[in-house]
Amino acid sequence: MGGLDTFVWYNLVIGLVVTMEICYFLYSESSVAEYRRFVMITVGGLALVTTGGPITELIAPSLVHVVHGVAALLVVFGLYDPVRNDLRTVEWSQVLLSDPVKLRHSAGWMTPMDDEILGMFYDTDLILSPSIIAFNTGYSKKEVNRRLIKLEKHRLVERIERGKYRLTKFGEEYLLGHQPEDVGTTDDVGVPK
Repeated sequence: MGGLDTFVWYNLVIGLVVTMEICYFLYSESSVAEYRRFVMITVGGLALVTTGGPITELIAPSLVHVVHGVAALLVVFGLYDPVRNDLRTVEWSQVLLSDPVKLRHSAGWMTPMDDEILGMFYDTDLILSPSIIAFNTGYSKKEVNRRLIKLEKHRLVERIERGKYRLTKFGEEYLLGHQPEDVGTTDDVGVPK
């Protein structure tokens, strides 16, 4: 019986570590958690199986299969939408594969709004105005204009003419996750240190 208790405690410790890692992921990638409820459902199921299972095994061993079943249902409903009979492959691929924000680390001077603005230019050859960007991101035109000026100073976008911007090659490298050396090494006015 002593060996079984040791194994249960080991499972609990590992479960707590994994749950803390999942919570850290959600904290550091808050944009994923804020807008995608299905991610939270899946993570809830994973946290329940990694922590709830061992705790239940210590407190009420006869209920451990019920807890694992509920956890499995949460994971399944996070991965699959039974109402639309949809595996959510598009949503998960956006979270895990194609979201350029997840592939790069922003420079210290950048704000989350900068990533959203640059995301508007991602994978397009469009020339955009602050008004169009503001309309599509929900930020004010004044805020977008101020950030575009900052992004231009750091060579991530270029002004084509008054009020019209496009992504530079330098900006494309940043969006693809190839951290250009200069992005993080310039001060507030864009002059190399």
